[in-house]
Amino acid sequence: MEIIKSYIRALSGFNGNVRLLLLRTIVMGLYAGIYGIIFNLYILDMGYRADFLGLLLSVTLLTSSAVSIPAGLLCDRFDRRKLMLVSSALSVAAVVPIFVLHSPYALVLFSALYGVFSSISAVCLTPVLADNCDQETVHVFSANASLGWIASVAGCALGGILPGLWKSYMASGNSYRLTLLSSLALLAVSCILIALMKAARSLPVRTARKRKPFSLKDLRPSGMVLKFTLTSLTFGVASGMIVPYFNIYFMKVVNMGVLEIGLTSAAAGAFMLVGFILTPYIASKIGKVRSAVVSKLLAAPFLVLMALTTDFVLVAGAYVAYMFLINMAGPATTSFQMEQIRPHEQGYAVGLMSTGSCLAVSASSFISGLLIAGGNFLVPFLLTCAGYVVTAVLLYYYFKDVEPIPGRRRTSTPIPEIAPAIFVKSLAGKSIPGTRAFSGEHRDGGRLFMEP
Repeated sequence: MEIIKSYIRALSGFNGNVRLLLLRTIVMGLYAGIYGIIFNLYILDMGYRADFLGLLLSVTLLTSSAVSIPAGLLCDRFDRRKLMLVSSALSVAAVVPIFVLHSPYALVLFSALYGVFSSISAVCLTPVLADNCDQETVHVFSANASLGWIASVAGCALGGILPGLWKSYMASGNSYRLTLLSSLALLAVSCILIALMKAARSLPVRTARKRKPFSLKDLRPSGMVLKFTLTSLTFGVASGMIVPYFNIYFMKVVNMGVLEIGLTSAAAGAFMLVGFILTPYIASKIGKVRSAVVSKLLAAPFLVLMALTTDFVLVAGAYVAYMFLINMAGPATTSFQMEQIRPHEQGYAVGLMSTGSCLAVSASSFISGLLIAGGNFLVPFLLTCAGYVVTAVLLYYYFKDVEPIPGRRRTSTPIPEIAPAIFVKSLAGKSIPGTRAFSGEHRDGGRLFMEP
């Protein structure tokens, strides 16, 4: 009970900008839930086949991934809040034609543009949160993950209800199109929330960096960023192996019905929220890095259990435990990453890690799909476990000496390879820890956890 009270006290202490960003997370979560449920049905309802739908989804993903690194560079050189506002507005402008036009060429073109602009705003979110946090940042990212998850579930529910409502009031209109068009109001609200934010306090290092002309040297990542990128790659390879195929495994191997899969997924979602709430407490006891390492190592045995049994109860319990553990340390890892990455490099780091993770997930999903098509589920499960273990080992090896164990006083103060953001800010007379929000999360059978 004390953990919950402490969590609520931390939430009540968020400043105005953080509250606006969290409210935007709720709004965007609602939109994502509606879009995820309706868009595929809308494209098929227009008469297109599944292969064209796959083309649209692939184009959006590929353009988003390709723009992540340039978006990070822009984020580091321009006002992040304004860049986020402009890119969000352009995202709205790009998605409107997708919901209105029927031409396949127009749909492909605007899907690509939507991927570009949404990628810029997504990359900016992490550094913008970092610029506006003025307290213990694990709580901020924990709240961001929790609210985003709850809102996406609510959005999925709305996506299931709204078409029926539109059909009852406007029988002659396309209920799917009307639902998607009405969801644009949420995107407009997200832009308004960004516009309401006040300018963040700028760091001297970042301000000085912005005055310098662009150089190819800016494309050379620091050693710290390379380490985080490597752990992102290994984690992406692991997640892509089995996460997109959980539902298939449940149905074909464990012989679960749709009801059983839905109940299991709901239970996993509930425990994920519990994990997000526990994250700040656990990080305060053993540290951010160690909480990430322990959670990944503990998650691996539950995957092995899922692979070795077809008993419904055991598989469902192992899946819930796995989802709880693998998502739990995401906010803590996110906070730690931004504390270690220099402020003027945060956007570039987010873009680089995002691109690396996306490529790793895509490649491992393709390989795993070939294995699963041949009826081999065991190898993808084992490779996923190996990827998590490798990621945990790398995190501990690289950063065990960077972060002190909470409650244990250091005898000396070693300077890490890259000064943490909190160190830079303290030199400026501001005790404000730096953070970022790169972590994503598992979604049942499809949404991938992009946290390293």
